[in-house]
Amino acid sequence: MIQRIQSVYFFLSALIAGVLSFFVSFYAGNEGPVMLHQDLIFMLFFLAIAALSLLALFSYKKRQTQVVYGRIAILLSFGVFGFMLYHWYAAYEADSSRLGIGVFLPLAVVVLLSMANRAVMNDDAKIRAADRFR
Repeated sequence: MIQRIQSVYFFLSALIAGVLSFFVSFYAGNEGPVMLHQDLIFMLFFLAIAALSLLALFSYKKRQTQVVYGRIAILLSFGVFGFMLYHWYAAYEADSSRLGIGVFLPLAVVVLLSMANRAVMNDDAKIRAADRFR
């Protein structure tokens, strides 16, 4: 059901990936802060993560599908984080003063999605235990 705790986690991860990521800076470039909408590939990755989180949120009747969507979004988030660090290292020669808070948003999404997946698996275990008693 939508009123379970994993729904909150999925919604927060979609909110971070789909909305908050557009308002924070990722790097301090030579001309000012680099935002998400200035780099198309990162924007597409973040929107895909948000879409997967929302798909997982609204597929609450199929718990295994929720877990699969969550795991794919986690893998995509790790990939985005690695790609962002590679891009930062290649562009700015590892000057850590140029990193923005937006680089670490995929890690927050990973934490939320992991907590949501754990809650979905706990619900699945409870339902299977209840079915055993019937």
